[in-house]
Amino acid sequence: MRIVWSKKANYTFYNIQYYLEQYWTLAILQKFIKDSLHIINLLENNPELGKYNAELECREIVLSKQVKLYYEINEDDIILIAFSNNRQKPLSFLNLQNFR
Repeated sequence: MRIVWSKKANYTFYNIQYYLEQYWTLAILQKFIKDSLHIINLLENNPELGKYNAELECREIVLSKQVKLYYEINEDDIILIAFSNNRQKPLSFLNLQNFR
């Protein structure tokens, strides 16, 4: 399946990178990027790897203790909706629903 990044996924991914660069170490930043790309590659072959969140009507997968990835599956694509970092402002359910 093909991975498709939504605008919100791009924004939240780079926002977390910026946050880690500013407030944490380079090693933490590199680990976040490496772990994120690894999980996204796993999703290509196993799209149902994450658990379904009925409230948000999408799937979520834990990338680290602090970061989750929200995504949905359609016939041909895995659409990355958003990344959520619990070290920062929480991602509201309404924000997640508006960026599909």
